[in-house]
Amino acid sequence: MIALLVLGALLFAGVMVVGTLAAVVGLLGFLIALPFRILGWTFKLLGLLLAIPFALIGLMLGGVGLAVGLGFALLPALPFIALVWLCWWLFAGRGKPTSQGSHASVIS
Repeated sequence: MIALLVLGALLFAGVMVVGTLAAVVGLLGFLIALPFRILGWTFKLLGLLLAIPFALIGLMLGGVGLAVGLGFALLPALPFIALVWLCWWLFAGRGKPTSQGSHASVIS
C-alpha cells in the first residue's frame, strides 16, 4: 500500500516536471516567434497605409459613377421638375395681400 502511495507521488512529480518543461519550451518558442510576429504586423500596417489612397480613389470613382447613374435615372423626370420650377417662379413672387388690419379691441 505504501508502495502505491510512493509510486503515485513519483508519478505526480514526473508530471509536474514534464509540464514545467513543456511550459518553458512553449515560452521560449513564443519569445523566438515574437519578432517575426511584430515584423508581420508591421508589414500589414504598411500594406494598409499603401492601400488607403487606392481605396479613396476607388470610392471617388464609385461616387462619380453613382452620380452619373442617378442622373440618367432622373433624366425622364426633367420635364416635371421644369414644370414645378415654372410654377414656383410664377407664383413665388406673390405674397400675402396687404390690407390694413382692424385696430378694434375688445373691452370687457
